[in-house]
Amino acid sequence: MKISLSQTEVHDKKDFIAKFYVTKSKNPNFNALLVECITGHYKTKLKNATRIYFIIEGHGTFTINGLTEKAEMHDCFIITANEIYSYEGKMKLIEVNVPATDKENEELV
Repeated sequence: MKISLSQTEVHDKKDFIAKFYVTKSKNPNFNALLVECITGHYKTKLKNATRIYFIIEGHGTFTINGLTEKAEMHDCFIITANEIYSYEGKMKLIEVNVPATDKENEELV
């Protein structure tokens, strides 16, 4: 299956733009999206899923459970269930969630 960027479902969150290649409604097993981080992602607790971020462009920082690390092109960050995370910077990231996530899998902290 091929999905072009023009076929993505776009969610503009102001601080970042999420472009969903695969949504939870189309596939409950996983979802995949391109994230264009403009300033950052709010502090979130992930529930009942694993989230993987792969940085394809730019740089910034990720904070996972209070530990802040530099985020650079080609770095990979893995967030597991019940971890609290946020990120900031100007980056483009690929995000994959297993199983697929939506607002039900996140708790704002």
